[in-house]
Amino acid sequence: MSADTLATLYCVLAGGASVFSALAFYAASPHCRWPRLRRAGRLGRQIGLVAFATSLWLWMGQLGLATGLCVTLGGWMLTALVLPYLAAWTRPDAEARR
Repeated sequence: MSADTLATLYCVLAGGASVFSALAFYAASPHCRWPRLRRAGRLGRQIGLVAFATSLWLWMGQLGLATGLCVTLGGWMLTALVLPYLAAWTRPDAEARR
């Protein structure tokens, strides 16, 4: 595999870990609106912390300390902002009441 392919793979894995971390923290929060995700979110904080550290490690390995931290936090916060809107748009609480 070429260096460009490996760099792209690291970036995809780091971005996925950042998104998964935000999803795990959202599942552990009391504001989670998806019932299935809320039930699975008991270990969300621990899993989210491990995924966040993995994402940070991958981004820092690819981009350096400061840039890796900024990219990790940026992706994490963007996902954390989108998840409540996505949950409100899908209206999972209305389906659970039927």
